[in-house]
Amino acid sequence: MATFSEHLRSRSDAELISLLDRRPDLASPAPSTLVSLAARATSRFSLERALAAVDASVLQVLEAAVALHDVRPTLTPDDIAAAIGAPMQGAVANAVELALLWGEDNTVHPAPGLGELLGPYPAGLGPIATATGPEAALGGALDAALAATPIDPTALAAAVAQLLIDAPPGAREVLDALTWGPPVGRIPAPASVGPRTAVDWLVARGLLRSTDSARVILPRQLGLALRAGRTHREPAAGEPRPVGTRLPTATVEAESARAAQDAVRLIAALIREWERVPPPVLRSGGLGVRELRRVAAQLEIDDALAALIVELAGAAGLVVDDGEDQPTFSPTLDVDVWLEADLPERWATLATAWLTMTRTPWVVGGRDERGELRAALDPELARPWAPRLRRAVLDVLAAREPGTVLSAEDVTSVLRWRTPRSVPPLAAVAATLSEAGSLGVLGAEALATAGHALLAEHSPTPARTRGEAASLSAAQTLAKSLPVAVSDMVLQGDLTGVVPGRPTRELAALLERAANVESRGAAVTVRFTTESVRAALDGGQTADELLAELTERATGPVPQPLEYLVRDAARRHGRLRVGSALGYIRAEDPTLLAGLVEDPTLADLGLVRLAPTVLAAHASPTALLAALRERGLAPAGEGPDGQVVHARPVARRVRAGARRRRGAGGVVSAAPSAAPSLGVNGRPGTATGHGEASPGSDQLAALIPNLRRAEAAALSDRAAHSREAAASPAGTVDPIAALATLREAAAEGREVWLEIVGPQGTPRRRRVRPLRVDAGRVRAVDLARDAELTVAVHRIAGVTLVDPGEEST
Repeated sequence: MATFSEHLRSRSDAELISLLDRRPDLASPAPSTLVSLAARATSRFSLERALAAVDASVLQVLEAAVALHDVRPTLTPDDIAAAIGAPMQGAVANAVELALLWGEDNTVHPAPGLGELLGPYPAGLGPIATATGPEAALGGALDAALAATPIDPTALAAAVAQLLIDAPPGAREVLDALTWGPPVGRIPAPASVGPRTAVDWLVARGLLRSTDSARVILPRQLGLALRAGRTHREPAAGEPRPVGTRLPTATVEAESARAAQDAVRLIAALIREWERVPPPVLRSGGLGVRELRRVAAQLEIDDALAALIVELAGAAGLVVDDGEDQPTFSPTLDVDVWLEADLPERWATLATAWLTMTRTPWVVGGRDERGELRAALDPELARPWAPRLRRAVLDVLAAREPGTVLSAEDVTSVLRWRTPRSVPPLAAVAATLSEAGSLGVLGAEALATAGHALLAEHSPTPARTRGEAASLSAAQTLAKSLPVAVSDMVLQGDLTGVVPGRPTRELAALLERAANVESRGAAVTVRFTTESVRAALDGGQTADELLAELTERATGPVPQPLEYLVRDAARRHGRLRVGSALGYIRAEDPTLLAGLVEDPTLADLGLVRLAPTVLAAHASPTALLAALRERGLAPAGEGPDGQVVHARPVARRVRAGARRRRGAGGVVSAAPSAAPSLGVNGRPGTATGHGEASPGSDQLAALIPNLRRAEAAALSDRAAHSREAAASPAGTVDPIAALATLREAAAEGREVWLEIVGPQGTPRRRRVRPLRVDAGRVRAVDLARDAELTVAVHRIAGVTLVDPGEEST
């Protein structure tokens, strides 16, 4: 019979390219030969990744194949479909394309190592009945019926009835309880006379196997017979189609546009606030709870949305840890470019950052395993699966009719079918939907056209998106949904203003400087107050400039109360002056200060006359004392209480921690080596960034011929080595080929000759049957010695398959 490696060799170039495209971990890094590709495809890591991506129908096919592989002499796709209870041709073809199943002449086999990953009870069925002891009768009674094509449920029922013909009361009920899994049950206490008698009777006749003093297990053949030859109670033939609710497209687009504007506005407001007062960075690298609550209060949002806004700003590269001695989160140089862009482009930057970021804002405020609060921007909040979750959730919505609203439970049910081995928590799905709604990817909880376009830009399967959004960028699509921007507003006599629509960037900047927003919606209502006008004056505008700008933007004349408010605020503005000074000079006699301000040699001191006897300076007291003494004056230092202070020289000392002190040999330690590159928040990073990119189709097409040439050369080298060593042509000394041979032998139950190198370097040869190859070790059984052994892979010098007809020596 052919092996898994030979099956891969027989695949066409197009089939191999498809395999590497669907399982990109097999091509990164590029394998050296097809045998090494087979070894990698059957490794635990690669199989786990492949299983995590298959849907429920493929998973049922794999479970059925593993469960039936040791029961039936040959296994065909029709046998699998009959065992599941539904046509599964597409799922079988999908599994074969992924190299999770392989076969020849209409037979299929599970890939080596697949059974170990699916667990000891595939499809809820127990282990195979042994050929010795009481269970031998079970195999004789059921094997023929289970090997029939097709399986006859009537024959199975008759065989089970014959096995239970003398069963005590309760025996059938015990078997029924274990039929659909799990196949493990507890042995009743001796006080339960009836159930305990039934279990003891079943164990004595091999219908149950006692695993220990407290548990029994149902053998696989009997489990299949009780199920009438079925491996699954219900087939997972099709994806669930939750109905949900339908909303008008206009409603969805309007809500999406509103949320997108709010998200951009909140990010801009956060940047302006952190420009003024950057928040400190915690020792753990995150943002403190008080700082997060301060952001929420300033932006007038709840803590959950504040955490999303902060994380989004960090993911978009708009704020970052500045790395100073007292680090703070500060805006980056990219902020200016982002603020200058139009609203759709700014939103597209934020939406892309959200879709692709590994951050999980919804866990902010919760407790970690140590009981500590999780902080926003904490490096520990990164999860590599977060981008896949967001794409998966949006993909579920994109596959429905436009305007369809699905609950988190509905989305989770679809994801449970699409990826049953990696079902996301319901809370994570609900948080993803909430974040998408806050960002404008969803509108009224339905996927908007901008969300379709965003998914089309960044999804590896854009065919799922539909409509016009597939041909337009996310920014272009959002621009079509936004209301027309207006540059005018209506000023009213009660010191309020109304913008009948979305304000332009210039009008929004004016309102942000000089007014307070009272409400947002179809129109924006603002109010002018003394404090808001004063803020505009603090920004450098004069009363005339502000009134001129208001006149330009108003649909009519500026109301007299508003003009009075601006003039009165300007009249009072600046009556008090505030400046900075590092030192001062005071004297009882004004003549001592005469000429100091005008002296050009003292210009560097920045002297300013505050009073006839007081000068302020931009220089420190130490610099002032030195300059005045150099001029021939006799100043003295003064303390806050007006008393004279006699300063003593300060002897400066530093720690010796950075460098070792000179030793006896007179050698000073060398400078430290270059520090590793830093990633987000100063953590060690890698050259590949967020992850290695999957090879493109052109690279895969070029890789296949190289694999075939390398495989031909490797086969030639093995044949030459076999002739020189007078060994079997099936043997191999290549470590990768040896692993592939061991996995295939374990899957097929075949024996191999192992060349094992002992601790002293002495080689020895043993004939064993591999049981499991995992974690750098091979567990095998030596049938001749009736012993089990575990060998480290690095001690195996060669592997040779034993000819089935070869006698044991």
